[in-house]
Amino acid sequence: MRITKLSAQKKKKFVNLFLDGKYHFSLSLDLVLKNGLFKGKNLSEIEVEKLFLDSYQEKLTSKALNFLSFRPRSKKEINDYLDKKLYPLQSIELKIKTKLKKRIIKKLEKIDLIDDSKFASWWVGQRLQFRPKGKAILRAELFKKGVEGKIVDQALTKISLKDSFSMARKVVSKKKRLFKGMEEKKLRQKLIDSLLRRGFEFELVKKVIDAETEK
Repeated sequence: MRITKLSAQKKKKFVNLFLDGKYHFSLSLDLVLKNGLFKGKNLSEIEVEKLFLDSYQEKLTSKALNFLSFRPRSKKEINDYLDKKLYPLQSIELKIKTKLKKRIIKKLEKIDLIDDSKFASWWVGQRLQFRPKGKAILRAELFKKGVEGKIVDQALTKISLKDSFSMARKVVSKKKRLFKGMEEKKLRQKLIDSLLRRGFEFELVKKVIDAETEK
């Protein structure tokens, strides 16, 4: 295949690539210079596929970095995000999409932006500080994020009994304000139900409720 045209896009630093008179895809000016592309140059199918992969890798990596800028993500979250971005591109073969995802994820792992162990620790820390939940719910949340069982177990070991007790008391304190004036027996059951729904173990729930309702 022969490059018949290289035209600059309105967006700076991007170029449209035409092969044998037909538009194929856009790529960054950096890739054009790096690969020594010019009008009239012949490219093999392998070279074209590599250019395509390199180009989309740049674009999708940029999108993934933006996705990561809001909060840390699990490997599964990044994989699902890339699937969502690649799905509309019907012209791209599945094997190429798979190859693109693997390359991007590998690169992000290499620069330490994807690490399920760190993600799990961060997630647990956020729950401890801002949204108190028991280990059962935390485990379910992390499994849903695609985090492996061993990593989940390791992250949850960082939650001490004291931490769990403290989180449960925060929930109870908030709920007591919400149910202010409620009859004691009914209030007690409401508090128990609230804590159990949040994944706290029954024995812990009982101790917390006993401590709080005795005040």
